[in-house]
Amino acid sequence: CLFQEKPFQGINGSGKHNNWSISTKEGVNLLNANQVTKATGNKDVFPVLMAAIVAAVDKHGDLMRCSVASPGNDFRLGAMEAPPAI
Repeated sequence: CLFQEKPFQGINGSGKHNNWSISTKEGVNLLNANQVTKATGNKDVFPVLMAAIVAAVDKHGDLMRCSVASPGNDFRLGAMEAPPAI
């Protein structure tokens, strides 16, 4: 799920977000409940996996921020905001 704001036409800075994925070497998308359940045969694995990911993001958010916080990303477009055109 995304907790970022959604884009609105004509409003600068709306809709900023990051997309990311995580999968196994076999190609199982770990953010897809159906794929995880099919691969493991256990419907309880997905909620535990999501809880672990949320906990890791909460605990290590500063490291994640450092990995993307470059002047090119933080100050793109010169105004630090998304373009108004959708």
